[in-house]
Amino acid sequence: MGISNESKIIAKSALKAFGGNPVVSKYWDDNSISNIDILSTGDRPCEGVTSYSTIGLYMHSIGRSIDEKSLRVEIVGASATTYNNYANVLATCAFCVINSKMPIYPGQIFLDVLKFYYPNSEMKHMFFVPPFLWEDQLQTIDFPDKKVAWLLAVPISEKEYLFAQQNGSNKLEDLFEQNEIDIFDIERESVL
Repeated sequence: MGISNESKIIAKSALKAFGGNPVVSKYWDDNSISNIDILSTGDRPCEGVTSYSTIGLYMHSIGRSIDEKSLRVEIVGASATTYNNYANVLATCAFCVINSKMPIYPGQIFLDVLKFYYPNSEMKHMFFVPPFLWEDQLQTIDFPDKKVAWLLAVPISEKEYLFAQQNGSNKLEDLFEQNEIDIFDIERESVL
């Protein structure tokens, strides 16, 4: 089976936003049933950082609609290039949607997805926000039967997760802005 036109448009959109030379790799779930493609570009958005995007998550419903069309998502992320399992983390997030039907939207947190790959890091969870790193380039794509939006995965600690639970995800975003966290560093210290 070839690559769909929609997948090509999504990949081109991610590449246009990221720049650089893309590599696309296929990742499989533990049962080798579901798969997801991950596009990556090195030294983007800056030297020593790799940017990533799922390609194909949009094929799976998230149970939401907008303007009478099915709303779908792709996940983007970026990490220091030294974290060579980061694409696996994003694939795991995708499989949470594909296999476990977990809801995904701005402010949503997927628990424990980082600890499998980086058990010694204080960062344990993934927090989904609008893709502010590429906000001008990654716009919602309007297909005839669906709209595809982008969400940025940001690693967070247990304490940051609990703060979001108590105060709301917007307050957590504000806290991150005030502290100017390095979202590329999976081993950063928690702000709390």
